Amino acid sequence: MANAMLKRGAMVGAAAAVAVGFASAPAAAANVDIRLPSDRGLMTYIDNGDRFTVCDTKADGYGVTGYVRKLRTDGKIITVKTIDDGGDAGCDSATVDLIGTWPHDMMLCWHGGGTCVISPVIRES
Repeated sequence: MANAMLKRGAMVGAAAAVAVGFASAPAAAANVDIRLPSDRGLMTYIDNGDRFTVCDTKADGYGVTGYVRKLRTDGKIITVKTIDDGGDAGCDSATVDLIGTWPHDMMLCWHGGGTCVISPVIRES
């Protein structure tokens, strides 16, 4: 009886560990959105075509800036593209080829101050 309970407990523990591992794994290439608080801005990665779009979504006199960043193996983070939006109608966008399996992320900042928002890691598969 005790032996069966130990086996069952080990199976439950292993299943939980696998679930946590998948939940914390970097995102495979797929569409990703990040949003600033108070609906100030939005940045979107569109996997089909490696297109990044930045939108200033609040007419408050401040714009927003989005950054596409590469995460290097030595721990350094390099900005590979900067996209500004604000003061005009519509959103601004750019295409950035996410090469191979290098991890990337997005960062979106409001020009009025406060903290920036960072996306989960994005990887091309």
